[in-house]
Amino acid sequence: MITPIAKNYKGLISISGPTRSGKSKLAEFLLKEQDPITYIATSKPRPNDPEWQKRIDIHRKRRPDSWSLIEHPKDICKAIESIKRNQSILIDSLGGLVEHHLIEDDDQWNHFQIRFLNSLSEDNICIVVVSEEVGWGIVPATPIGHLFRERHITLSSLVTRQSKRRWLAVNGTAIDLDEIGYVIP
Repeated sequence: MITPIAKNYKGLISISGPTRSGKSKLAEFLLKEQDPITYIATSKPRPNDPEWQKRIDIHRKRRPDSWSLIEHPKDICKAIESIKRNQSILIDSLGGLVEHHLIEDDDQWNHFQIRFLNSLSEDNICIVVVSEEVGWGIVPATPIGHLFRERHITLSSLVTRQSKRRWLAVNGTAIDLDEIGYVIP
């Protein structure tokens, strides 16, 4: 049985899963006992995509009014560093974050990736990061699709390896990877 994490929990938790797997609901449930919470939404609205807007609206309606909200920050590392240490943070999700950095060259991306991972390394705060599993689907047919997938997979893997707790959400089922999995050497 899954229970919310303890009110005094400190450390990084990663949750991954495919589209509509329940990963965001799981993240919200795990943080249920935390207070205060800052939710960092990384995806930008897409004016010509009503389906995407519906999905954003579902997330907005589900969030408690008591949570602080930061929407698609220009510099997520500064946003994380600005949050008071008595708060918990939910970052949903890495896909939107990677999308914002696709125009950067490899050096800029690697610099950002290091800064981001360092901003998650605080052991005196609870941070939950939601990430899409993008490597389970089709091989992208475009260079930008391939770049997105490769950067996302790498960043997600690095976040997961840095995490104290790891979860996988599949078809509405939460799997505690620390209970049944082993890190590949």
